[in-house]
Amino acid sequence: PTVLTCRFPTFYGCLLHLTPDSFYDGGRNASIEGVLHRIEVERSEGASIFEVGGKSSKPNFDDITAKEEWERIEPFLEAIHQRFPDIVLAIDSNTNDVIEEALKNGIQIINDIDGFNSQTKLDLVAKYKPAVVTMFNGRNFNEQPETLVETMTNFFTHTISDLTGVGLNKANIVIDPGVGFSDHNTLEFDIIKMRLTKLMAEFQTPIMIAISRKSFSKRLFNLDSADDRLIPTLLFESFMTVLGGRIIRVHDVKETRQMIDAFELLKDNLLS
Repeated sequence: PTVLTCRFPTFYGCLLHLTPDSFYDGGRNASIEGVLHRIEVERSEGASIFEVGGKSSKPNFDDITAKEEWERIEPFLEAIHQRFPDIVLAIDSNTNDVIEEALKNGIQIINDIDGFNSQTKLDLVAKYKPAVVTMFNGRNFNEQPETLVETMTNFFTHTISDLTGVGLNKANIVIDPGVGFSDHNTLEFDIIKMRLTKLMAEFQTPIMIAISRKSFSKRLFNLDSADDRLIPTLLFESFMTVLGGRIIRVHDVKETRQMIDAFELLKDNLLS
């Protein structure tokens, strides 16, 4: 299995949304050759893992069938494996059948926004032993700010127990607080979730920072366009790294690499 325990800090990788309605890069990855070129460039810039996704999970997204989701992914996956046989790949999916097809076709990491909430998913994890990312999906809970921390703590306790119970080592279980996945009071909830990164260290698993270009920057700084959200993204990624986040899921590889290099210089030379 792919072990995700990492140095301080690392890329989870670059996002390759193969769907026309992704909130930021929908349609950007329309051609196979374009995706292969992007992987080549962004590997050279520091990305170590690449994540494919066949449907959007943005707020109020339009769901699609498992067949359509997989058909968006499969031709790209075949080409990626052929060009980059040693690549580490993840899939962003909460669909049982798609997760199974991904595992059959050599994807090593499953990122489930619903936190492996079905027995079918747990059975697949038991069979294939992939690395996993389990996210707290705020849309699945009717929460208030005063109960959010307790609910998230209980959720991660339960999901980690389920995943270790089917044979995964904690080093292969990444937890994601789900910043940007609330249907109401989004800004307040997102700030609580970012601050919770420090408390999440008690689970002794890698913690994911997955806030790239998300819309809480719009609410904080009136940034309607996702194209304008890079600087807030980098600053909040730095903040969550200080609190214990170790795996960064990004759209902007080059800029994030520069942020990590600057952060390590600061830590090693100015904060000692």
